[in-house]
Amino acid sequence: MSISGIILRTIVSAVLLSISAVCAGATALGAEPSDLPRRLAIVVGNSAYESTRLEHLQNAVNDAARLSDSLKRLNFDVLTTTNVTSEAFNRLLVEAEAKLPAASAVLIFYAGHGIQINGENYLLPVDTPDPESVDKLTERAIKLNEVVARFASRDRQTFVFLDACRTNPMGQGGGNDGLAQVEVGENTFIAFATQPGNATVDGAGENSPFTTALLKNIEIPGLSVSDMMIRVRNETEALTLGRQVPWDQSNLREQFYFTEQQVIDPAQLSASLSRILSDPVAKEKLQIELASNDLQTAVLIVGQALRSVSPSAVQTGAESPGAPGIQVASLEASRSIEGARRSVVADLGTLIVGAPTTKDGGEEAQTADLARSVQTELRRLGCYRMSVDGDWGKGSVRALNDFYKNTKQVAATAEPTVELLGDLFLRSGRICKQPVIVKKPRQTNIASDDGRKAISGSKRNRKSRALAAPARAPAAPPPDISSGIGIGGVF
Repeated sequence: MSISGIILRTIVSAVLLSISAVCAGATALGAEPSDLPRRLAIVVGNSAYESTRLEHLQNAVNDAARLSDSLKRLNFDVLTTTNVTSEAFNRLLVEAEAKLPAASAVLIFYAGHGIQINGENYLLPVDTPDPESVDKLTERAIKLNEVVARFASRDRQTFVFLDACRTNPMGQGGGNDGLAQVEVGENTFIAFATQPGNATVDGAGENSPFTTALLKNIEIPGLSVSDMMIRVRNETEALTLGRQVPWDQSNLREQFYFTEQQVIDPAQLSASLSRILSDPVAKEKLQIELASNDLQTAVLIVGQALRSVSPSAVQTGAESPGAPGIQVASLEASRSIEGARRSVVADLGTLIVGAPTTKDGGEEAQTADLARSVQTELRRLGCYRMSVDGDWGKGSVRALNDFYKNTKQVAATAEPTVELLGDLFLRSGRICKQPVIVKKPRQTNIASDDGRKAISGSKRNRKSRALAAPARAPAAPPPDISSGIGIGGVF
């Protein structure tokens, strides 16, 4: 047997031994959904309005359906309603409120007509009457601020996504286009499909531009809600040629990750990686994605593109009509965790350490690439919070130990290896959660018992500095800009 064959055989054996506890079943790779904190989602899509004065929105129902599917995959308890009347809308909110005691986070998504009148935002049910007057238009509407107040709480995170900034049907004199900024509740994040006062478009495809961008990014592993919204903002702006720029308001107390409870089937990941590496074009795309993403995310992105070419090929192993010769790798083997791991280690051996090492610094470059890949996967899992540079130092070792501790594993190695990368690659969600440290403000004793001010530090020094300082004129009052400036800019 050749030396390279012995090395590969050793790698395969090592991975099966070092993570044998995980090979017992898929549940060892992530907690069962029933054991995780419950996250509640309320999803509403209104397309078919009864009033002929309110435009039919083809994509609102599609938006709600697609997002509901994504949220279910992300382990949300999802309440979905489409083409909802005012009465049904209120029943939905009551049903959701009953689930609040068990919810660790709440997400509200609304696609449909929404308006602002005198700075107040309203969500319009499908039985909204003809907008003959402001009172008529809002008599069955749902006040957005009241919805936020009902669900926002300091003790849990609340997220509101509004694809509802439509043109006001009352025209001039009956309000403004788009939505106004919202009185944000405690620990709340609110995202608008476009900037305040601007109207959105329903979109020519199956989904609106905003929801299209949201769907594309919400399931990417390791993205915080803030990082996700940057992507959504840029992609929506690109899709609308700059006419629509998503907006958000937040007073969250800690970061939130939609994929924190994400559970991805290791067999599917293994099959996706093998399928990508079997096609030169897909492999090249993977290398491009790896320049800015971790390995798991890159595989999911490229794998999604391959599935869109031929979804049946992924399910059956049949060749994709658009790409002859591409097959799902060994479906029988990928049905077992052990088979998936064997496949992943072999594939990673090709991807990471399979390049020729004849050029100057080749082996050193491979070592750095492997370390960089392990650092990136550890960062996706929340364990590594330093710069990804391929330099395996003390910070990397601490991150790896944090990973072992949180997965209840005995440390198999302190160095980056292919088998370690395989273990990290097949992990889902956020394993290492950084605690939020809230510093209490320092309290200053303003006055002593005898009425004199208690001054910390040296009274004598402060007094001397005060005497030495020249007298200053009182500062001029700031200019009155309240009529034209809102949070984030002029609108």
